[in-house]
Amino acid sequence: MPGNSLKVVHVYKDFDPPVHGGMERHIALLCRYQKQWCEVEALVCSRGCMTRRVEHEGIPITAVGEWGRFQSAPVAPLFPLHMRRLHADVMVVHCPNPTAELGWLISRPKNVLVVRYQSDVVRQAAAMRFYAPFLMRFLDKADMILATSPQYLASSAMLRRFSDKCRIVPLGIPAEEYAVPDEALVTALRERYGSPYVFFCGVHRYYKGLPWLVRAAAKIRARVVIAGDGPERESVMALAGELGVDIAFPGRLSHAELVAHLYGCAVTAFPSCERSEAFGLSVLEAHACGRPVVATRLGTGVEYVNEDGKTGLNVPPKNAEALAAAINELLENEPARNVMGAYARERVKTTFNAETLARTEFELYEQVLAARRS
Repeated sequence: MPGNSLKVVHVYKDFDPPVHGGMERHIALLCRYQKQWCEVEALVCSRGCMTRRVEHEGIPITAVGEWGRFQSAPVAPLFPLHMRRLHADVMVVHCPNPTAELGWLISRPKNVLVVRYQSDVVRQAAAMRFYAPFLMRFLDKADMILATSPQYLASSAMLRRFSDKCRIVPLGIPAEEYAVPDEALVTALRERYGSPYVFFCGVHRYYKGLPWLVRAAAKIRARVVIAGDGPERESVMALAGELGVDIAFPGRLSHAELVAHLYGCAVTAFPSCERSEAFGLSVLEAHACGRPVVATRLGTGVEYVNEDGKTGLNVPPKNAEALAAAINELLENEPARNVMGAYARERVKTTFNAETLARTEFELYEQVLAARRS
């Protein structure tokens, strides 16, 4: 148990494991590092009707029973009760998260409230008319709001309303976990796909822009590999079949396989098409492996992570021609790829170090708690 008696509870829909999305991974990392400095717990939903208390890597997790999900939000009537029962000093709610936001407004726990604002609500525009008043009331009650990039803070109408209480702390990754690939596997992948190849890995969701990568593949002068799984996987594979493009779909990868694929490729593609893509952890993973990225200009943190002309290239979203042209430009210029990749790898170590950022965030919790108590 750390010497600091401060108790921090991270609140979201899911945890990693069992859900392997970017935000779930980020929250698990925060918990892993912050347990060095305080008592840490996580409060999530169980994807089942029963409430369970489990532990992962020394982190106690309360997974509250739910009746199902409506527009991706868990319906968990007992969530407010558990928010009060955990007796947090600081509760960090990762948004958007209607279950937790409404739960906090109902339960009104006495803790300091820090909001980790990850993304605007984009797809559920109709529901936003009803949800927005609750979200604004919740954000108004927050002691501090953390945004992930200057770009997202500047471009989010919701965040601009509360800019006086916003601070910027980017997301990060543990660069050391990407430092050493399995060289035999890297060689095997280059033989399997051909060298060079272009790589994408992520959950296949609507905002990932995969249809435009599939269309671009016909003009990309290398094989395209689309790894991962998700709700759009079947439609993306069907589109590739209809267009007759030779794309490899290796499915979900282990961490070791992901790292080997990144080291094996020449360029990584990140064709996201909606503001739901608020940051781009997958871009950081490619950079940690020394690979330049072709990403899209969404007015979000993606452009903060992928510096145009320095760590890769940024193109307009939903534009297969521009995507293919930028990828081909990098494929044809190995010296530029090497320079960009080296700079990108170093930037991950200095700017996006997960443990350093977790410490920075924890110190902000301490500051806001001290201000509340003074």
